[in-house]
Amino acid sequence: MRQTLTTTAIAALFMALGAAGCASWDHARTADNATAEHRGPVQTAGDAAITAKVKTKFAADEMVKAHDIDVDTLRGVVTLHGTVNSAAERDRAVSLARGTEGVVDVKSDLRFAG
Repeated sequence: MRQTLTTTAIAALFMALGAAGCASWDHARTADNATAEHRGPVQTAGDAAITAKVKTKFAADEMVKAHDIDVDTLRGVVTLHGTVNSAAERDRAVSLARGTEGVVDVKSDLRFAG
């Protein structure tokens, strides 16, 4: 069980870092894109690593249903989207995210199922 969890965590980290490497960071400033943020590859990779760490913690936790929660990270600010079954599950997810290295803040957009 522990080996499977470790393998899953490593795979999630590599997938997140791979996706970060594919992200475009050279935004051209056009009339439609005048407010686009410039994020370098280091920031993008750092955010992807934080996302992977949070998702790994969720997957390892018995209370949090990791597959029902989406994790987005921008400049160290983690936003949680999705559904949970209880306030306790929501609070646990927020707590796990806050306790993750590199997280600056956590915003919860978690809704109760049903």
